[in-house]
Amino acid sequence: MMAVQIGGLVGLYGGAVMGILAWWFGRHMAKKQRGLDELHAHIWQKARAISWFFTLASMYILFTLVIFGMELTAAMVLAVIMLVHFASWGITGVVLSINMNMEEPLKPSRVKFGIVTVALSLLLFLVLSIATDNWWFLLASVPPTLIGLIWALTPKRGSEETF
Repeated sequence: MMAVQIGGLVGLYGGAVMGILAWWFGRHMAKKQRGLDELHAHIWQKARAISWFFTLASMYILFTLVIFGMELTAAMVLAVIMLVHFASWGITGVVLSINMNMEEPLKPSRVKFGIVTVALSLLLFLVLSIATDNWWFLLASVPPTLIGLIWALTPKRGSEETF
């Protein structure tokens, strides 16, 4: 029989509880500031729709890894799919929220480049981690992911005009 992994249970259910509390607190604060309007609903509905494309891509990548003979457990596959879906939903929602509330919208090419940088770095280091069975490689994905997010979410400085 397998021993119950207390850390896994704490992480699984603790993460779910923390996520639900953060979601509730965010909605509570947004309601106080009248932020739950049609624009908010549109942004997060669009973000959810876009996140399904990332989820579908991650499924195809995982199927491809299985076809090439890599043994993946069900828990590992479900964790990757869930992480990709929630992360892409959150990141896309933040990008759309920032873009909709700025005076001058972000350049689509910068946002696409930043998102591609984030996706490729996460994908590369995830595949490397799975292939080597060393999950510490995922820490190496943090700097390129942060660079991609900063690139996507900051307007180009050279476009500012002085009068």
